Amino acid sequence: MNQFDLAYVCRYLKSLVIPKIPDDFKVAESFRYGFTDAEIRKGITAFREFLYALFDRLAVGKDEIDLATGRNYNPKYEVGYGDKYRIKACFPSIWDLTMILCSMGIRGEVKKSPEIKLTVNCTDLLTVICPITEKDVSLIKMNDKRKLEMFHLLSDLGLRFHGADFSEEVDFSKMEKFDVILESNDYFPLGLKLISEATAHHKDHYKLENMFYPVFLRCSYYPLENAKPRKHVVKVKDFVNSRSPEIKKWIVDMDAFLTKNGCTLSHNIGGCDIEFTYNKKKVKSRKGMICRIYMDIWGNYIYPGINHLEKSDSIINELPNEMIAILTAKSDRECGWCNHSRENPDLIQCRPGCPFKFTHNGIEYLKCRYVEFKIPIEDSNTRQLIRKWIEKELAL
Repeated sequence: MNQFDLAYVCRYLKSLVIPKIPDDFKVAESFRYGFTDAEIRKGITAFREFLYALFDRLAVGKDEIDLATGRNYNPKYEVGYGDKYRIKACFPSIWDLTMILCSMGIRGEVKKSPEIKLTVNCTDLLTVICPITEKDVSLIKMNDKRKLEMFHLLSDLGLRFHGADFSEEVDFSKMEKFDVILESNDYFPLGLKLISEATAHHKDHYKLENMFYPVFLRCSYYPLENAKPRKHVVKVKDFVNSRSPEIKKWIVDMDAFLTKNGCTLSHNIGGCDIEFTYNKKKVKSRKGMICRIYMDIWGNYIYPGINHLEKSDSIINELPNEMIAILTAKSDRECGWCNHSRENPDLIQCRPGCPFKFTHNGIEYLKCRYVEFKIPIEDSNTRQLIRKWIEKELAL
């Protein structure tokens, strides 16, 4: 059984951090707090470096931190499936530290002189930021022992809380306020404030927790560009840094090829997974999908479009046995549109255009158009075939 420990997860999360903020990036006036462009870049850079150090610290302490729960983490879901098997549940230190830092960043007031610091009013820390998120993870509900453990970890990383003594207990009701600084970098308080604000500054994000992975833990500064909340921005070039060099190059090249050939791009980001979907312009139905590239902690995959498979010159006969097995495999799942087995679409009940057929070795296969073929792209020969497959989809 393939299980990942805290060190593996932290190395993966570290690779997802956006490595650089462009010199020409402009932050909206409402997030500037009187700082210059150069100072803002230094702040974001300081926070990014802190994230690197945080992940390294957690990795080193993998045998002590989250020991009891971490044993349950099984990314292949071979034992069970559901929230209790996800990173959030099995390695809660990642979530708890994010909640602590983000709460201080959102509630704190960043000050520029006489030194840069984040002043946190303790009463504000006892106020709910996001009711939906804090039903599950909350600084307010965190028990005293856990808060003490987490603040000790932050102190190990050089954070100092002037005006508060968290050496023996963490009780915000017993103090008025404290200042947050980082010994190794004067600009960290500004970076913490900015990225915390960016985490909450989204349109239709439903709950703050949804933005922990894609924004806070990746040091994503994009939300700061606009005064009004907008939908989350994810760029292919940022996310592929977590991939091997050959996979990274292939995905970047494929992105350029697809967009150059008129495809629109949309994304869906989950916990540690993301998918980029490329569609033909002005074709909103399933028939418009050229492919979907999917990346997560387990690997890299593609869901290619299936429209050309019905053609006599399709790529079917060029595919190796393992790819054919994926296309012809049976499934017990049902099609949401047809309300019957995906493997036996009813041409009468099915919505128009849903069923499709393809032939391999003289055998005709009838499939629902809403079935998805998940193909690993680790192998270079597979990537070459997928490129050709996609070219045929674009040619329709």
